[in-house]
Amino acid sequence: MTTSNFDRRYLLMMAVGLFILLVVIYPLWQVFFRSFLDAGAFSLKSYRKVFAYPAYYRALFNSVWVSCVTAALCMVSGTLLAFLVVRTDLPGKKFLRTLLVLPYALPSFFAAIAWIQLLGPQGYLARLFFQLSGWETAPWNIYSAGGIVFVLTVHYFILVFITVAGALERMDASLEEAARASGANTYRIMREITLPLVLPAILAGGLLAFIGALANFGIPALLGMRARFFVLTTSIYYALAIPDFGLATALSSMLVVVALVSMTFQFALQKGEGRYTVISGKSVRPSELRLRSMRYPLFSCTAVFVFCISIVPIFSMVLTALLKYWGAPLAQASLTLEHFAYILKLDTGRRAIVNSLFLAAVAATLTMFVGILISYMHVKAKLRGSRILDFLATIPYAVPHTVIAIAMILAWAKPPVSLYGTLWIILVAYLAVYLPFAVRTTNSTLQQIHNSLEEAARVSGAKIFPRLRDIILPLAWPGMIAGWILVFMPALRELTVSILLYAYHTETIGVVVFNLQDAGYREVAAALASIVMGLLIVGNTVIRRLTGGAAGF
Repeated sequence: MTTSNFDRRYLLMMAVGLFILLVVIYPLWQVFFRSFLDAGAFSLKSYRKVFAYPAYYRALFNSVWVSCVTAALCMVSGTLLAFLVVRTDLPGKKFLRTLLVLPYALPSFFAAIAWIQLLGPQGYLARLFFQLSGWETAPWNIYSAGGIVFVLTVHYFILVFITVAGALERMDASLEEAARASGANTYRIMREITLPLVLPAILAGGLLAFIGALANFGIPALLGMRARFFVLTTSIYYALAIPDFGLATALSSMLVVVALVSMTFQFALQKGEGRYTVISGKSVRPSELRLRSMRYPLFSCTAVFVFCISIVPIFSMVLTALLKYWGAPLAQASLTLEHFAYILKLDTGRRAIVNSLFLAAVAATLTMFVGILISYMHVKAKLRGSRILDFLATIPYAVPHTVIAIAMILAWAKPPVSLYGTLWIILVAYLAVYLPFAVRTTNSTLQQIHNSLEEAARVSGAKIFPRLRDIILPLAWPGMIAGWILVFMPALRELTVSILLYAYHTETIGVVVFNLQDAGYREVAAALASIVMGLLIVGNTVIRRLTGGAAGF
């Protein structure tokens, strides 16, 4: 390696380090630091306020118990469905598996809107129940803690399903075969062998569901605030509305602590997985459990469940967008495209679509560019200190998006660099939020490129930038495009960061849908949400074609 190449690589690493410092480290430090300040002096006033008023520590308690119950329900439902799809002879497993992932592929607050339209006081299923039962009120209430747990579970159970299904597919079945040869029945084999082997995967998926539920804003906001049921994310939203930045930073710090504790459990679990080895070099393909007479009854139950959680909410959203008014008779005469035309003619709607497309495209492009540089230095060049950059770039993965939004306000809302009230502060927040996804995607892509190709170019005298341009980038291009879309799609419908940072003329699609739904314009909100869902489905189709079905839903 020449001195010139060495210097250029480290200069590049310094530039990337400066980017991470400005986008990730400095803003997050501001949250922690400012939570201990009052009028410029060290103080615990904000933390005392949190614990002095029952509403705030009740919000902390609500966040924890709602997330725990959600995680428990996700572990039960996700594990049962994974076992049925992977280890039994259930018909139509591939089709069912695709539909099971669909609820998670859609924005969480879209799911909340859809379930409000189904189970709300005047929802489609509620009205059907009234007609069939003769009752005037439903025995359920979607605007409640139970409603929040239900929608969170429907949205996040797929995290358990994916982790457990992967463990079941890769596990060494020799222990099961030995037990079966010894005369053990299926129930005993599952209870004493299969379940203990996949237990780490179940717990890992449950922790992911816990973190997701803890950090979620859209579902608790739409279903809980009407019932005056607050969690940490919605309490932070109200603290900013007051505004009380000290209180917001204290609540944010508490949210980060809970998230980091759960992440610590996850890392400890991954460290101890060696005691539960499920993959071996002489693995026997796990045999399918024959359901016999229960095959079609279980298929029917699974199909009905999947239809209810995947198809019905989407159908409800589209139907609401097509009806002339909320509660109109379900007849052809009640259908119209006026709401789609209205949202496309509405200045706010058009502006939100343009803003979201711009923010998503720029965020995806910049994060992928930085991600490929970090991954190159860490995976290929293996420069000293590159591992630290890789670690720092993934920190936002463990930080709730609400906290990142607060961090951006504290870091970039005042001179000398004042971005508040502009699209740029939302963009910087998006860069922080989605950088971990770009780094992880490009890491896996570059690991598939053999080092000998770049070594041959280096020996031939090619400099670092020509090697990146002529060898690394062309070979990594398909994976980068897939990673770009995987960042673009969630950024297009992002809500949690945008709702805290937007101003007049900087609305995003997520903000407009949320505000329209909150103001009672259900049909228009559903029309805009349906447009976004269409874009997401198209993007997913592109991802699956680029990756041969390895990514997407």
